[in-house]
Amino acid sequence: MLLLLSVSQSFNASAQCGATVNDSLLANYDYVLNATNVTGTAPFTYVWTVTDGNGLPMNYTSSAAGDSITIDANTLQMAYGCVIYQLCVYDNAGCSNCSGDTSTVTVPYSCYSQFTSDVIGGGSVSVTLNSNIPPFMIMTQYLMWTDGNDQAQGMPYFGPGTVVDYIAGPSSDDDKFFLCAMTNLVNGGCIHCDSIPYTVLGLNKMIDAEITISPNPVQEEIKVSGMNGTFNYVIQSVNGEVILSGKNESEEGKIALPVMPAGSYILLMENELGTVAKRFTKMK
Repeated sequence: MLLLLSVSQSFNASAQCGATVNDSLLANYDYVLNATNVTGTAPFTYVWTVTDGNGLPMNYTSSAAGDSITIDANTLQMAYGCVIYQLCVYDNAGCSNCSGDTSTVTVPYSCYSQFTSDVIGGGSVSVTLNSNIPPFMIMTQYLMWTDGNDQAQGMPYFGPGTVVDYIAGPSSDDDKFFLCAMTNLVNGGCIHCDSIPYTVLGLNKMIDAEITISPNPVQEEIKVSGMNGTFNYVIQSVNGEVILSGKNESEEGKIALPVMPAGSYILLMENELGTVAKRFTKMK
């Protein structure tokens, strides 16, 4: 929730020079103070003094003319709810005038850890958190789940497409496991949980087990066994970026790899039976 008390402080009307200070909170939560309606004899010199709610100096950046200052969102978050400022204006005729005020500012945030997931193989899902939380407010983001053998697991969230490898077991016979995403902020936190399918899409575990790719790791060419004829394929990174797509009609099931960096990739294959995904490692 945003609480922003607008600043509109004018200098002494009897003075020969003066200004009005206006404020605004930008879309990225940076806070701006502007000297407007400046009176006197140009050129002007602007001297700002800015402190937080405890009276400690706050860092800011100035415009080229000095008539506007910006407090970045990270600094503002630590301002204890208010910005105390003073602006002194000096003009070319020797006039000087100072005045100040206090602006109450709370940086808004919406803490939520909802996520989407995509099955990328038997026991593997790709997880992406949906959040508009400013990055400077995030301390940690963590994924937690329980394997099918009742073993608690966890790992840091590394960004969109983070891969979770789940181990099936007797305690989970519905092809799902319970995954939770926790976000810890500088001023709070939140958690979201959901049931995630871990089996491959469209194919049962037996068929999946019959489909293999070799070699793995691979350098130049992958051979697919078990897809039984023509199939469409897509090679993508673990972040979902499509590297190569095509149709395989050879009995050997060979796929030549394009020039691509070493690392982990997903091979998605589809035929009349459904879709299956296999992870592989590309060597240098």
